[in-house]
Amino acid sequence: MGCVSSNLLNHEDDFAQLGTSALGVGHHIVSLTSTTYGLLTLDPPSSTTTPSTLSEPPEVINSWELMEGLDADSFRFSPLPLPPPKPKPKPSSEKENLDPFERICPPSGENRVVIYTTTLRGVRSTFEACCAVRTAFEAFGVSFCERDVSMDSGFKQELRDLLKGKEREETVPPRVFVKGFYVGGAEEMLRAAEEGLLGELLEGLPRKKMGAVCDGCGDMRFLPCFRCNGSCKTAVLLKEEGHKGRTVVIKCAHCNENGLVVCPICS
Repeated sequence: MGCVSSNLLNHEDDFAQLGTSALGVGHHIVSLTSTTYGLLTLDPPSSTTTPSTLSEPPEVINSWELMEGLDADSFRFSPLPLPPPKPKPKPSSEKENLDPFERICPPSGENRVVIYTTTLRGVRSTFEACCAVRTAFEAFGVSFCERDVSMDSGFKQELRDLLKGKEREETVPPRVFVKGFYVGGAEEMLRAAEEGLLGELLEGLPRKKMGAVCDGCGDMRFLPCFRCNGSCKTAVLLKEEGHKGRTVVIKCAHCNENGLVVCPICS
C-alpha cells in the first residue's frame, strides 16, 4: 500500500534535467504515502493577510437619536386618504330602462315576469338555459309566471304568435318577458342582469318570500284535470232525438293534451 516514495528518485539526475523553469519557483517535493492523503496543503500560504470583516465591531443604531424631535402626534395612526366619492348617477326613469327592449306583451303579462321554459331534457343546452333563467329570477326574489311549452302545447303556440316574424331560434325557450317587454333568451337576460338593467326593470314587481311554495300545486304549475282526472276523456249523455239516452266518450274540453290544467293560483 501507499505511493511510491520520493526516495526512489535520483534527485541529482532527474531533477537536474528539469531545471528550475519546469518546477517553478517555490515548488517542493514531498514523499506521498497513504497516510498523507488529504492532509497536504498544496496552495502556498498568502504572503499578505487581509483584515477580516467579521472582526469589525457591529454598527450600533440608536433609535432614540432617530426619533429625537418627534412629538407624540407623529406616532398616531393616520389612514391613507380616501378616494374622492364617485358622482351619483342620474336617476333614470322607467321609460329609459325599457328603451333597449322591444314592446311585446304576452297574455296577462303587463305587470309581471313571464318566462317560457321547457322541462324536457332532450336538448341539454336548452334545458340548462331554462334552469339558469329560473334560478336567476329566484335569486332576484320576484314572483314570476312560468309557462312550460313541453307540458302544454297552447303555450308553445302562444310563444310562436308573440314572436311571429322573427328567426326560428327566437322561439326556442327560454324566452323572458318583463312588464310587457321582450327581454330575450338566457344570454340576453343574463347580460341585462350584469349591466344592471334587469334589476331596475324589476323594481315595483311583487316579491316572493324565500322558500315559499304554492299551496295549490307545490310550484309544479299544473294540476290534474278536475273533470276527467287526467284521462282527457269524459262521458256525455246524448239528448238528441234518435240517440236520446245513449252515452258517448269524448275528449275533455277542460284540460290540455296531457290531462293537466294550469294552477289557478300560479297563473
